[in-house]
Amino acid sequence: MKALLLTLLALSLSGTLLGMILLAARRLTGGRLPRAFWYYAWLLVLLRLVVPLGYGIHLPERPQPSAEAVPLQTALPIAPSQGGQEVPVAGGTAPEPLPAEPDEPAPQSPASSISIPSLLVFLWLAGAAGSLLWHVVAYAAFSRRVRASLVPPGPEELAVFEALRKGGRVRLAASSLVDTPMLMGLLRPVVVLPQNGPLLSRQALSAVLCHELTHHRRGDVFYKWLVVLATALHWFNPLVHWLGKRIALDCELSCDEAVLAALAPEERVGYGDMLLALAARRRLPAGVTATTLCEEKRQLKARLQGILGYRKPTRAARCLALALGLLLACCACGVLDLAGEAASPSTPTTPEPETAVSNPYAALLSRYQEALALRQPEDYPDLPISLTNPYWAWTDVDSLLPRTGYVQMDLNGDGSPELLLGWLGNEFWNLNEGYVFAIYTLVDGQPILAVEGWERNTYVLGTDGYLYNCGSSGADRTEWNKYRFDPATEGYLETVEHVSVPENGEAAIEVGDTWMASGASLPYIPFASSEIRDVLSGSTSFLYWAEGTEIPESKAISQVPALFSPDSDYAAIYQFAVLDLDGDGTSEVVLQISDVASDMGGYLVLRQVGGTVYGYPSHWRTFWYLKTDGTFFYSYSAGNEEGLAVVRFTETGMELVKGVCGQGSQFEFDTFLINGQPVSKAEYETAWEAQTQKPDAEWYEFTEENIRMMF
Repeated sequence: MKALLLTLLALSLSGTLLGMILLAARRLTGGRLPRAFWYYAWLLVLLRLVVPLGYGIHLPERPQPSAEAVPLQTALPIAPSQGGQEVPVAGGTAPEPLPAEPDEPAPQSPASSISIPSLLVFLWLAGAAGSLLWHVVAYAAFSRRVRASLVPPGPEELAVFEALRKGGRVRLAASSLVDTPMLMGLLRPVVVLPQNGPLLSRQALSAVLCHELTHHRRGDVFYKWLVVLATALHWFNPLVHWLGKRIALDCELSCDEAVLAALAPEERVGYGDMLLALAARRRLPAGVTATTLCEEKRQLKARLQGILGYRKPTRAARCLALALGLLLACCACGVLDLAGEAASPSTPTTPEPETAVSNPYAALLSRYQEALALRQPEDYPDLPISLTNPYWAWTDVDSLLPRTGYVQMDLNGDGSPELLLGWLGNEFWNLNEGYVFAIYTLVDGQPILAVEGWERNTYVLGTDGYLYNCGSSGADRTEWNKYRFDPATEGYLETVEHVSVPENGEAAIEVGDTWMASGASLPYIPFASSEIRDVLSGSTSFLYWAEGTEIPESKAISQVPALFSPDSDYAAIYQFAVLDLDGDGTSEVVLQISDVASDMGGYLVLRQVGGTVYGYPSHWRTFWYLKTDGTFFYSYSAGNEEGLAVVRFTETGMELVKGVCGQGSQFEFDTFLINGQPVSKAEYETAWEAQTQKPDAEWYEFTEENIRMMF
């Protein structure tokens, strides 16, 4: 709902801004450009108002403090639990240990479930529907009355009309219900003359009919309905209503210009006199969409001035019109990006800290990482057993991690990616990388298992975007389905086509085999990196990027303890965690290095970029209470700051990005920040409480067995 409101507001503001640009350009150029140019230039404004496409234009933002980035070589005042036992801290304010299971969310009342964006959308829909319905009903009622009163025109009028019409479906009639000539009707256009109007000379009658037929040839009735649509969609914007009146005036001015081009100079005064004679004595009913020769006398002054000041456009005017038209068309392709502005507000709207992790599936992928490594499906009942412990793995001693992959793709084009998981390679059941055994989608921002397959219920993603399924319980019980993935459909799959045997026999088999063969090879990302595995096992080296250096050095895993405790013979790699720290879909490895009695040391982050593994050092007072989304606790040795942070990787190292921060002296904090913005102590504590509800990252003892298990 919020996205719809932002899109509507962006279109309304963009269209209004483009209209103001057009008016400014009109004032600058004076009357040198043809009237028809300005009339059709308004079409760009209308399209900008109703078409939600275009390149994004960001409004200038008020300067705001950014999340402070500091090097990771800082000392922190409190110690986390080591091996499950907490280390006492003097004067620290460490967060409480996480509960085993997060608390159930409090149920919301029905009234609180109706959001303000939803109410605004319903209000907008009611206004848009009411405005559009009003125009349709008013036009239908007026059209029915006029068409019922139509009578054939006189022979002279018909002869002039036939001479000017030059084909087409438009016809001529007269009515006593109109005071001025008009063109009405989309599918059955008719030029209506006033039955009791003043007598016109043949020349004046020819000008009148030429005016209305010009409206018909240009499709001005369709143009006016587009104005009605834009006005209905943006009924809340008074400038759009004003633009509609301006377009109506330019429509008549440009049509006058087309008629005047065919008249001699001495005949143009007579055309103005005719407008005065045929000016309507009463207005059309409100909401009626039709083109009239001269409905409002208030427009007569502008039209008569246009007639008296008419001159044919010069070649320079045409070139200027072409250049200005191209410039306005480029402006019309842009739309204000309010959604992007809303995504990064100047002040935090919630106490939840902003982190570098943007992947909504990060925690789920970490859970798969554990399940595939431990191969204990009973501990992960929410994950498909076909992936975590398939039947072919019962006698397979190798890890499933490097043979299982994932990829994020937007299957239904709603802008929100789905998570697809499957097996790598084609060694199992002759399956290739196109097979999908689990599909997750986001519901209210949370991953939900939408599609699950297994060995006899396989899915492939076809090159045409459809999902194809082959389900079988035996040779004579096989069926194939063609699905469209749609989260709005019950079961998330909309059946497009179905075939089965033995009902359709060989024909069904041929169709089904063709469907399954159309599966695209998916770019699955393996859960484990063979390069990092080789680094951890000591068979290859990595590039160590020490803080402050511009060129990394080659190091082996056996040299890591000495990097943190060069004068100690007792330093060693104590434990490690595998998780996606920066939300890019690829896991990093965090190594904890400890000295005597698990004291001091530090952390080393291993990250693979292409085929190269880089190592980034971090002081031992970071990565405490590490969560599966990459957030962790940090503080300074002087006791003047502590908080929550994530890391981000740059071209020359790794940096700390603070989300929640308390500042003061000697662990007494009087300043509280979230994403660099000042907040109250209550908001600060709420952010801490939210952090405790997140699942902890799993730490493993650094042994050959665990390395083999995880990689």
